[in-house]
Amino acid sequence: MVSTLGRLVGRLAAAAAALVLGACATAPTAPALVAGQQAGQLPPLVPLRRFVANIDFADGHALAPDGRRLLWLRTVGTDIGLAVRDTADAAALEGPAVKTFATGTLARPGVSGPTYSWLPDSRHVAYIKDFSGDENTQLFVVDTQSSDAKPWAVTPWPGVRSAYVARGPTGSARFYFASNRRDRSSMDLFEADAVTRTVREIARSDADGRVLGWLIGTDQELAGRVRQLGTVDGSDVAVEVRAPDGGWRTLRTVKALDSFWVHRIDLATGRLWAMSNIGRDKAALVEVDLASGAERVLAESSEVDLDSAQYPPLGGPPYAYGLEPGLPRFVFLDAGFDAEVTHAVKTARERQWLDAPPVLTRPSSMSESMRRVVLRAVTGDEAVEMLLDRDTRQLTRLTPPRRPDAGLFSPMEPFEFKASDGLIVHGYVTRPRGVSGPAPMVVDIHGGPWGVRDRWRAAGFSNNQMLANRGYAVLEVNYRGSGGYGRDFMLAGAREYNRASQRDIAEGVQWAIDQGIADPKRLAVMGGSFGGFSVLAQLIQKPHDYRCGIDLVGVANWPRVIENWPPFWRNRHFFARFYGDINNPAERSEMLANSPISQIDRITAPLLVIHGSNDVRVLRQDSDEVVAELRRLGRPVQYMSFANEGHQVRRWRNRLALWREIEDTLAGCLGGRSNGFDYYELMPR
Repeated sequence: MVSTLGRLVGRLAAAAAALVLGACATAPTAPALVAGQQAGQLPPLVPLRRFVANIDFADGHALAPDGRRLLWLRTVGTDIGLAVRDTADAAALEGPAVKTFATGTLARPGVSGPTYSWLPDSRHVAYIKDFSGDENTQLFVVDTQSSDAKPWAVTPWPGVRSAYVARGPTGSARFYFASNRRDRSSMDLFEADAVTRTVREIARSDADGRVLGWLIGTDQELAGRVRQLGTVDGSDVAVEVRAPDGGWRTLRTVKALDSFWVHRIDLATGRLWAMSNIGRDKAALVEVDLASGAERVLAESSEVDLDSAQYPPLGGPPYAYGLEPGLPRFVFLDAGFDAEVTHAVKTARERQWLDAPPVLTRPSSMSESMRRVVLRAVTGDEAVEMLLDRDTRQLTRLTPPRRPDAGLFSPMEPFEFKASDGLIVHGYVTRPRGVSGPAPMVVDIHGGPWGVRDRWRAAGFSNNQMLANRGYAVLEVNYRGSGGYGRDFMLAGAREYNRASQRDIAEGVQWAIDQGIADPKRLAVMGGSFGGFSVLAQLIQKPHDYRCGIDLVGVANWPRVIENWPPFWRNRHFFARFYGDINNPAERSEMLANSPISQIDRITAPLLVIHGSNDVRVLRQDSDEVVAELRRLGRPVQYMSFANEGHQVRRWRNRLALWREIEDTLAGCLGGRSNGFDYYELMPR
């Protein structure tokens, strides 16, 4: 393994040499560009630090329940943190009106609920941290009105995973969370009080540890639970409603590969709202009568699963839902609210806050009264957050202008093609600005696969835009097995992870070549997790002349991954359906045969491997063995490992080191541009 220090010393030497050459009045030579790319065609190089470092980040505004204060993510020193200001000072991003809290590395959203949340008293804030990347997340609470703002460690339990569940009663400083402190394979429900700094157990998973989730009702009391039936290897689940006597009544039995995600439960009005694909291919937004079980479809799409729904804070049915067939859409069910948002967008356009009509605008936060709303408008170039006062119609911009120079970045475009077996496959492509002909292309493969898909993103400071700025086209294929396109499309990937799913990726690449987007002699493949497995599979199968690969936390040994999954993963039936049963000797043998480690001698292209030491989803041993075997064979391979990271590289100093290595690797194998040494690399990690 090449040390990060060694890389830094080498880059410092290169930077010093460049300075000496500069003193001699000799301009440094830029990396050679491939055919069809002239230096004058491409936009100016953007320093890598702009894409990965915490320089001027401010986003994710959340209104306090009383609508009087704003909470958001921002840079605090050289790390990410939280900040608070009054809505009366909504336009202020600096100065005495702003109070900041250095939180360090927060957990990534979705791992354990939201990353941060106001508590009902509009004073305290709860947030989640993952210190080492091992996904044993911990909860903290900070008093935003305290002079010292020293956080309260709610769950200071090493080796324990805790997840935010819901706010407590209106006006209180209480909230619900789940934790596997008692049993690492199941989550009990707790309530925390930020004023008294106490925690009490509310409900415990049953003797078999089969409760998968807890449902808090609109009255902010325990209203339901989701319980696994049968064995922990996967089976049906029961959605159960709490009875007046404290017992449980089954409302729905959900088959193992069906989906029924409860959004809201209201025992007082006897209704529940959920996303469900029971009896249909695509997930739809439904309302269920708790007494009779009768279901009413509120919204659905023939193209894709519905993604999300948004609800009034204190109760009631959804007022809007989202979906993404190509470009994202946000559909209001409340016509009056829709008209108010449309008027706000018109005002923002008149004030030149938005350089184009937004692709979508949606509320991202609102007060309990719904009279103050944070709107997030996303154009092709940037996302802008604004505070709307619905009573006065006053509109205030919250996020600073972060739009890059005109013509710097490239639009992300949806596409589709028909696979060789007739299946329609979707994806996204980003072309380097200023290049009309075929360009070197990076195939960026998402992980998952089920429950995950690539999505459209504004042309801001993102990874695909960094690659496009260096002169590469970027292809993202939602191959069969990906989530979001219905049950049939997802299950088309079952047991096809090394065959048809890989063929979809290869045929997506061929589509880009046929469209004149990609230079077939300048292709690289990159991906993480299942995407990292796919990198290895593509290099082994060689459907194209890939010049190099970048494998981030990729699976190399399927039986080992499944045998070592985290104890809190309870969807083992999906693994059995997609990959096989490791307890069946024939299927286990097939899984090992389909593992890259069994065919690693077929990889001849240069490979960069990256892994976090604390990864609990794919053990670092997979990457260790890939690198060791390739080195034994004398194949070109580089290895980066981060001691304080897990399945994702989250710390910006580590991200800078990672992407500098990727930048130089791609420049070497595809001939694109590199901005070279970035002085932010001098900052200690």
